[in-house]
Amino acid sequence: MGNYAVHVYETLFNFNLLTGESEPLLASGIEWADNVGTVTLHDGTAWQDGTALTSADVVSTFRLGDRNEGIAYGDVWTYVDAIEAPDDRTVVFTLNAERPQRLRLMDLLCFTYILPAHVWDGVADADLTEFPNTEPVGSGPYTLDSYTHQDVTLALHQDYWGDAVHGKPVPEKVVHAIYEGNDAANLSFQNGDIDLSAYFLPRVNELWEDKGLPVKTWEPDAPYHLPGSIPMLIINTVTGPLADARVRRALAHAIDYAKIAESAMAGMSDPAQASVILPEGAESVHFNAEAAAAGWSYDPAETARILETEVGAAKGEDGIYVLPDGTRLGPFKAATPQGWTDWNAALDIVATTATAAGIDVVTEFSDFTEVNDNLGNGAFDMVLWYVSDVAPSSPWSRIRDLIDDREVPPVGEMAFWNFGRFHHDDVPALLDEAATAPDAAGATAAYTALDDIIRAEAPAIPLMYRPLEFYQFSEKNWTGFPTKDDPYCAPMQGMTGIQILTKITPVEQ
Repeated sequence: MGNYAVHVYETLFNFNLLTGESEPLLASGIEWADNVGTVTLHDGTAWQDGTALTSADVVSTFRLGDRNEGIAYGDVWTYVDAIEAPDDRTVVFTLNAERPQRLRLMDLLCFTYILPAHVWDGVADADLTEFPNTEPVGSGPYTLDSYTHQDVTLALHQDYWGDAVHGKPVPEKVVHAIYEGNDAANLSFQNGDIDLSAYFLPRVNELWEDKGLPVKTWEPDAPYHLPGSIPMLIINTVTGPLADARVRRALAHAIDYAKIAESAMAGMSDPAQASVILPEGAESVHFNAEAAAAGWSYDPAETARILETEVGAAKGEDGIYVLPDGTRLGPFKAATPQGWTDWNAALDIVATTATAAGIDVVTEFSDFTEVNDNLGNGAFDMVLWYVSDVAPSSPWSRIRDLIDDREVPPVGEMAFWNFGRFHHDDVPALLDEAATAPDAAGATAAYTALDDIIRAEAPAIPLMYRPLEFYQFSEKNWTGFPTKDDPYCAPMQGMTGIQILTKITPVEQ
């Protein structure tokens, strides 16, 4: 069920990417006293088989991370010393006193699906990540009805514990159709066979402007979607000419961001700005527009000025700059997985405009595993990759992914963040300051300082904005979907997007 597991399973809180708030789902709230967070469950929480859902299920779920190292949320114990259930309705989370990281804990409380202990405690530790779970027992408003290689059908759970708290969904069934690729899915959507789609659909506006179809997106004008992530050009900062921050800044000025937005992203992104903080949605409170405008932009003349005046480089006969020691600026390989078409197109633009500005960049599209392994081991020049999406901890988590070198191994060993091995003495303290700031203003000041470091040193360059989920809907059969003019929940099927099902109404045929 992937991102839409919230139809069947539920988390303690539901993250709202519009507001940045962690909204109650299974939990009614969390109270903090120093480094102790006390979560209270809603009254009446229950599993679909009628068994009561209690705090013991919550503790059991998080302890699965101790039982099998393949469980993604096992890092909870990096930030938490204890998870306890003093009674059936209460769960107490005691943070690690040396790393009192509330932000990351809230990520886990929003994104960890709570599982029934009476089912999963009976699964052997080694089988936890292999158990097919074809008869799931969740707590959500839908149960698994049937599944084939063509579709998965969910049926409304008539005794859903949360009807009075969260609202009763309207559709009796939700059918998730499975397609071989975007083209088949998009054709089906255009034919009116799909009501809500999260596929990448280029030039979606043509469906209503040229074809007159009853199709809409989050907003009627470009970029049509709410941004939720920032794919980054991550640069190896420890070897070769790219180890010089001046060369990296020159590269940042050599990239045509508007062309990437219009061509590679088919108009579904605004041009990326000189900031690793999203300018819209939950993160916008921390976005410093003035500082971003003062950062890099597409300006080949500034590339030339930096390289010639600050670095002392000179153009060779082939138009590529050469450093004073005779080192040619390139060819540098810009990699990303083959088949990621919009990312492939974005890197083609990077290579073309950078080379025209005097920095020789060539693209390399290969297997995902190869790109991922090279990235983690530091065996790359530059890679277009994803970092943390918008979440309760963002932009802290994204900045940490990019430039925090604490616990990051040297080149040649696998890293899981800061792939470029960037180091700056001020980063750890500023990240800790942002994580523990008493208010939004304090956090914003720390984030701006961290963003300033990135603008000055360019260890990673934002290339585009993408939504967490592409979101287009047809009003052929249903109306009442959220839009920017009626933002009652997030434009997606996961997280707070589950609320869509309680608001839409069928069209009279």
